[in-house]
Amino acid sequence: MGKAIGIDLGTTNSVVAFKDVTVRTIQTGANNEDLCRSCVALDKNGNFLVGNSVFNSWKRHAPNIVVSAKRLMGASINDSNVQKMKTNSHAYPFGIQKLSGGTEDSVAIVLRGKEYTPEQISAEILRALKNDADTKLGDVEYAVITVPAYFNEKQKSATKKAAKLAGLKVLQLLAEPTAAALSYGFDNLKDDEDKTLLIYDFGGGTFDLSILTAAGGQFVETGAGGDRWLGGDDIDAILSDYVKDQIEQQNGINLEELLSDKTDKEVAEFTAGLKKDVENAKKTLSQSSSATIMISDYLENEDGDPLEDIVVSRETFESLIRPLIQRTIDLIEELLVKTSITVDDLSNILLVGGSSCIPLVKRMLVEKYGEEKVMSSEKPMLAIAHGAAILAAQWTPLNGRKMMTRVLMWTKKFQTVLLSTQQSTITLSN
Repeated sequence: MGKAIGIDLGTTNSVVAFKDVTVRTIQTGANNEDLCRSCVALDKNGNFLVGNSVFNSWKRHAPNIVVSAKRLMGASINDSNVQKMKTNSHAYPFGIQKLSGGTEDSVAIVLRGKEYTPEQISAEILRALKNDADTKLGDVEYAVITVPAYFNEKQKSATKKAAKLAGLKVLQLLAEPTAAALSYGFDNLKDDEDKTLLIYDFGGGTFDLSILTAAGGQFVETGAGGDRWLGGDDIDAILSDYVKDQIEQQNGINLEELLSDKTDKEVAEFTAGLKKDVENAKKTLSQSSSATIMISDYLENEDGDPLEDIVVSRETFESLIRPLIQRTIDLIEELLVKTSITVDDLSNILLVGGSSCIPLVKRMLVEKYGEEKVMSSEKPMLAIAHGAAILAAQWTPLNGRKMMTRVLMWTKKFQTVLLSTQQSTITLSN
């Protein structure tokens, strides 16, 4: 009998988890890491490569490297945000165009002159996660895969198609806010308990808000908000722009003019080096008082001398990103007004997603809403996958397609998870 896993198929990073006695993250890649970068490259031999090592070799693979494929799942080529991705070749070097032979709004990703659908690219990520889980657990056949609460039917269908291409049978698509609540243990409330939870999901590519009511063994989503195009990538962009300004000030140069005189290879080396250093600096500044961007490793002035490195203090970093964090709080306030829910009505604010690890995020939320309301796990970037694994563990195949399971119902307006165990017949996605 094949095992069932939980997968957080993320815009920036993906995670796979499994529950037996306890919930644990299945580490992936050659270096056995918790997070698998949602990054896919196509090499010159036509082989797909996936994960952290691919992202860290950006210069080698560009432009045949894809990130943020999740943004394109079920999207229209005419969408303004898709068009922004198409024109931003530094962040998204791969080709984006209308799919040949597809519908008027279908999207194709172009690698080495060949078209691929976003589902095919996402399938490569899911396949890599499945293969690593197979190695660690044995035969893996089923999965609960999480999706944003705002995903429409087309986007959910695209996710199921990607899973099928990866050789996975989808037990259920689980809304990410509900997965977060499960991971924090709110499926174990007493019969007479009820909680109103705000899920603050600040990931690499998106910022999602949901209000869930937990009562009587059920989760009901009563409101959703956020910004699909706000995330850790925006923090990287803010920090990158600051570093570029400092390069010019400290070295007395015009960076654009300097790069215009460089070869394509040298420009690619600078772009890749800065991208990697900025992301590492963001992580370092969550733990240390300063971080160094090693510009001298990948950029020289017109005389061939290495440029000065840039030191960024945590104080500077926090001043740069404070407006962005304030934007997330403003979105919380908008959601509370829209749902007629007060701050006093909220039992807890659950922090989810890698960007919520930044100390300023929790500090500003505590200042606004009080320390007793804000909850953060040790690794909030793993919470969504852990919630999916908890639900996946409830699906035990009996007599073919009959299962003992938690029943999941999803409507356009809210999601309810019945947490009592009962017999039901499930039609799996094939």
